Amino acid sequence: MSLLLDAAGLAVRRGVITGPLAPLAGGLRTELAPLLEGRVEIPAEKALLSRTGGRCPRDGTYLGFDPLDARHRCVRCGLEVTGELHDRFRPYWYQLWLAERVVHAATLGVLLDDRACIGSATRLLEEYADRYLDYPNRDNVLGPSRPFFSTYLESIWLLQLSLALDLLESGGGAAAPGAVGAIVRERLIAPSAQLIASYDEGMSNRQVWNNAALIAAGSLLGRPRLVERAIEGSSGLLAHLERALLEDGSWYEGENYHLFAHRGLWYAVTIAERLGWALPVKLGARFDVGFASPFRTLLPDLTYPSRRDSQYAVSVRQPRFAESCELGLARREDARLVGMLARLYDPSVPRTDTGRAASTADVERNLPATGLTRADLSWRSLLFARAELPPLEPVPMQSDLLPGQGLGILRRDEGRVYVALDYGHSGGGHGHPDRLNVLLSDGATRWFDDPGTGSYVEESLHWYRSTLAHTAPIIDGRSQPRVHGELIAFDDARDASWIMAQASLAEDLTVSRAVVALDHYLVDTLGWSGDALVHDVALPFHGVHARALDGSALEATPAPIDGATGREDGFSFLRDTARLTVPSDGVLRIESASDTSAAANPLRGWLFLPPGSSCWSATAPGVPGGAPRPMILARATVRSGFIVGVWSWRGAVVSASSSGSSTRVVLRDGVQHVHDPGGSAWRITMMRGDDRRVIELGGWARNSTALTSSSSTDDFSVAEASAPLLRLPAHFVLGREHYRRSEQSWDEAGRPSASVSIEREPSADAVTFTIDVPHAHRRFVPIDAENPFDNEPMAINGDGVQLYVHAGEDRSGWLLVPIAGTEQVSVRAIEAWSGHGVVRAEWTALGDGYRVVARIALSPNLTELAADVIVNESSMDRVRRRGQLVMSGASEEFVYLRGDRHEPERLFRFSLAE
Repeated sequence: MSLLLDAAGLAVRRGVITGPLAPLAGGLRTELAPLLEGRVEIPAEKALLSRTGGRCPRDGTYLGFDPLDARHRCVRCGLEVTGELHDRFRPYWYQLWLAERVVHAATLGVLLDDRACIGSATRLLEEYADRYLDYPNRDNVLGPSRPFFSTYLESIWLLQLSLALDLLESGGGAAAPGAVGAIVRERLIAPSAQLIASYDEGMSNRQVWNNAALIAAGSLLGRPRLVERAIEGSSGLLAHLERALLEDGSWYEGENYHLFAHRGLWYAVTIAERLGWALPVKLGARFDVGFASPFRTLLPDLTYPSRRDSQYAVSVRQPRFAESCELGLARREDARLVGMLARLYDPSVPRTDTGRAASTADVERNLPATGLTRADLSWRSLLFARAELPPLEPVPMQSDLLPGQGLGILRRDEGRVYVALDYGHSGGGHGHPDRLNVLLSDGATRWFDDPGTGSYVEESLHWYRSTLAHTAPIIDGRSQPRVHGELIAFDDARDASWIMAQASLAEDLTVSRAVVALDHYLVDTLGWSGDALVHDVALPFHGVHARALDGSALEATPAPIDGATGREDGFSFLRDTARLTVPSDGVLRIESASDTSAAANPLRGWLFLPPGSSCWSATAPGVPGGAPRPMILARATVRSGFIVGVWSWRGAVVSASSSGSSTRVVLRDGVQHVHDPGGSAWRITMMRGDDRRVIELGGWARNSTALTSSSSTDDFSVAEASAPLLRLPAHFVLGREHYRRSEQSWDEAGRPSASVSIEREPSADAVTFTIDVPHAHRRFVPIDAENPFDNEPMAINGDGVQLYVHAGEDRSGWLLVPIAGTEQVSVRAIEAWSGHGVVRAEWTALGDGYRVVARIALSPNLTELAADVIVNESSMDRVRRRGQLVMSGASEEFVYLRGDRHEPERLFRFSLAE
């Protein structure tokens, strides 16, 4: 049985691609010339992810990829670079590009009875089968893989090759690959599927692709249990549709991940339906709505908001977004998709390079916006797009609310003004701590913007993952906890729109934010109320300067800004910090910085702070690849209060004032607006002379669907348990049940082991940890070595120990690495555990291994402490660590992306009683 279309379906498509879609088929056929002429070769080396490989050293952007030109050149500045890390990164793109060409050739070969295409696809499948097991399964970043460095990439690659083989076999006649099919199954599909199935990523967008590949591979291999697991398993297709695709059809990790995950879901759903698996009606409808949901949040310039770990300002005018609309319309009617296609196929939009000739399967390579036609789509449209589209008319972009995602968009002035409040879903591992974040733009001018994320392996990742990088409230100088917010009100009227939401950002503190937007200004009110404790509440604004109400400069005293020291608290990234002298009335005049994006349309504001508030200025990182930008940070330390902002564009507002809960705005034409909040309602009184008009903005009628701050399905932290209290001295032998693996299992890694002894020194307030590692390569990486691969300490990739101790109020952690040729041990504090504890350590050789003895002084009168020990282990043929032995247990766990992070609730508790 074909995975995509049966014989009758293929026959119908032959008529379509020689008729209405002939330009698409012709373009794809022309782009196959390198394959048909034998000018491509399968890469011999495995891809390697590093901090510099594939990126421009000047601006950090991805280098251009040309499958026929191996030079590494920056598409932004033109710089050409060389080096092994760039060479090793290139196979990442090339393997995906080539796999996609194989399925292109198979599709065209079957539909057009094109023997050259069939021959090329068959030849490359056979060559891949011969080559696959030669790629080493090691030094991966996110799951086991042979050609790549992450499992999900291999899944995308395997999926393309599996579909190509299936199309060739389903096409019959000249397309049948004969004995090649058995070879490809045995040497490529079976071992790759086994590897992918060994690594389950739960509700991650990556697991979507693992499932799609396993459904396809399991079907081709005749393994129904593999297919069943990928569809009905705990992290299978149905679970993703139920738990990760929210009720409004949006993927919980945000727009960028929605688009990536939904494409994977499309493969899985399409193949599952062909195999006879009928989706539950509710889930099928949710999947279909998902084709339109990401387009609902577009900014006026048709770019996506850069929420969470997404790339910055990605334009929707790229082929894959048009194809998503086409594939959605192939399933059911949706006026929103038709309206979006009208915008994407607008003939007045200039055309640039669509990038299709160098496209890399389903892994995005974003390019500048371009005009599009149906001839720019991919092989999927050859098989599924409608022969003819309905009349294309753009649908006006209006205010919208995605209650599952927790994002409200207020659009004013026929969609030119865009205001959003990001309040709801935390977004899982790719989420940012930015509940109650506000975005504001007027046309192409962005003022309060979400910067998204640059590179996952650069230090800047931690800035973009801080609350401080957003226009969101910061409590007590730390990035927000991972919580969901709750919608209070949403209303969109002719004259004004508003949204209000709240989130519990501390144990006893609820913070709310109300945003009221009109065509030329908005009122932004941040309020908070605590129980007993007084909290420091801060609100950053990027790209602006603060002045006195009369426009004069404020006195600035250079001083550091107090804040938590964690990398993802963000304060360490600030430069030129200064304390500004706040006027006694707490009123500041705000002006946008005169950069290129806002010079022609500046933003002006009035900021009203509670008594005793402070304000700070600083230079902060800009958007990825952009220059640093000024910012201000307003701070108030009161049990309850408000920070009120009035923001005006196009010079609409001449003055603003605020007293109590009421805010008065005077417009340039003399009209006055008085804003009065009232719980889940908002009143605006508009006055011109004796004329008065009142606008009442109401509440949200669907509170039953609002998200609360309870734990979500995407939070995978280990549940805290009431651990028993152990007595000292204690001794632990670490083996199979304690091994946290990478590619190799405990047996395959040579059965690594260690022992840990913990004793209290009877004559002192101290505890001694003795860690014996009987067999090790003693590959000690200097603790301050630069890491060329990612933003974790390089020393975790060699032999050494991670020690975590929670004693009283102090929570400390250390990375301990012996120094070869001495008895000394290098010590590095682990960031999230950098308390006040002190450790002294030494080491000795122990047969083929080593012993580390670490002594920790304790505060007097402690009755218990909690501790855990992790032993890193590696081998000489690797650049990344092979695994870890975890004292508290790690059965079935994987080491990927853990760095030196560890969950406090996993520590064992020990009694310090005599």
